Amino acid sequence: MATANVKISRDISPPEIAGEHFRLLCMTGKNKGLSYYLKGQRLVMGRSETADVQVIDAKSSREHAELTKVAGKYVVTDLGSHNGVIVNDLKISQHTLSDGDKIIIGQTVFKFNRYNIVEKALEEVDEDEDEDDDEEWEDDEDEEEEEKPKKKKNKKEPTPEEKRKKLLIFAVVLVGAWVMLGEEEKPAPKATKAKQKKTKVDSLEDRIRRQDQEENKETRDKLEAIIHRGQREFREGNYFRAIREFNLALILSPANGRASFYLNKAKQRLDAEIDLVFIKAKREAEALRYIEAKNSYCSIVRMLQNKPEDERRIDAENSIAIVEKELGKLFGEIKCFDDHERKERKSGDNNK
Repeated sequence: MATANVKISRDISPPEIAGEHFRLLCMTGKNKGLSYYLKGQRLVMGRSETADVQVIDAKSSREHAELTKVAGKYVVTDLGSHNGVIVNDLKISQHTLSDGDKIIIGQTVFKFNRYNIVEKALEEVDEDEDEDDDEEWEDDEDEEEEEKPKKKKNKKEPTPEEKRKKLLIFAVVLVGAWVMLGEEEKPAPKATKAKQKKTKVDSLEDRIRRQDQEENKETRDKLEAIIHRGQREFREGNYFRAIREFNLALILSPANGRASFYLNKAKQRLDAEIDLVFIKAKREAEALRYIEAKNSYCSIVRMLQNKPEDERRIDAENSIAIVEKELGKLFGEIKCFDDHERKERKSGDNNK
């Protein structure tokens, strides 16, 4: 929805009007290809229809992020959204935007650009050329006038009729030369302007094409590195870490088939492994082997360490409480994480 704070365009080429321009280009999602030119001092990004920059994404909050212009630069701020804001692969709470930064909300990617267009004067060159041509014409006339007296010395005095004929011929030649010169020189400035404009447009298109190719290569390389890390975690049985890597790959490339395939495969392997451990833990508890049962339930908690709301983790923690009672221990006395693991877990939570 267009507001007074933003101008929406479907033209993805850089602006040509002289001045400073700030633009958000939507690169994925339903609004892919739309350009949002930022005008106001404060703009809101989010799912709401009243937002200045509407983000049509199920993982976007109604008012997800805020863009504020401070000292000639735009600063993006997370408005306490549920899924957060990512800028250049890092989750942020506030960030001063630079040219080329990528803002990710849910699975929608925006590219921020800052343009400073300077208008160039092309008329001055053409006027100088005209002045040079006029000076050359005046020089030619002076030379003809200097040569005429020399010729008269070697010839007899012409009759009045011959003088009139010569004057008439000279006048006709002068007028004809003036007309031809005007016809030849007038189109020259237009041709020069058209050529310079075409050269300027061609060079701009080439620069945009090279920039897009470099960005596409950088994105492809980054995507391959993320998928490679996910496959390595998958082979080592770290299915939860593999799921996190494949989700990150799908943010960069939502339609990537390899990332989707391995994500589903990792989820299936994780679910199957948790089910097997649950069966093993219940058999150990029924056989009164509470120490082995405690270890099995703790392994489930560790596999779901970043999913505290998962029903399987809650079930495992409740079963650990029953084992504590059977072993005569106090509630919460059994710890599934050692000191080193707790530090790593705390560090991981802070990085989020």
